[in-house]
Amino acid sequence: MEAEELVICDTNILIKVIDRSNGKLITQLSQLGADHLCISSISYSELIAGAINKSHFLKLSRELNCFNLIPINNEVDRIHRDLISRYAISHRLAIQDALIAATCLYYKMPLLTLNRKDFSLSMIWY
Repeated sequence: MEAEELVICDTNILIKVIDRSNGKLITQLSQLGADHLCISSISYSELIAGAINKSHFLKLSRELNCFNLIPINNEVDRIHRDLISRYAISHRLAIQDALIAATCLYYKMPLLTLNRKDFSLSMIWY
């Protein structure tokens, strides 16, 4: 599958789908197809670190394994540092958002997010 066919789901999309069972989002993601859905290793870590107990951890682990995981490499890290240098002060860009944005930019993949404020860098929005 080519990168243009893939999309990265932001952490907030995953929370709404996994923890809140948002039917509208679940339907829309299923229309895209599981093979087209990816997550950054940052989103994976954010969700796993936020598990409230063992049962929640197991649920998150099971659900997150359904997504294609996009790793961070040296070039993603370089782009991330550039974004932080440019936007941390002026736009209050958080580290995890910069890493997710850098992943999208490096792999030239659109981001599905509910948070346009933090992601205003030539990406498509959900």
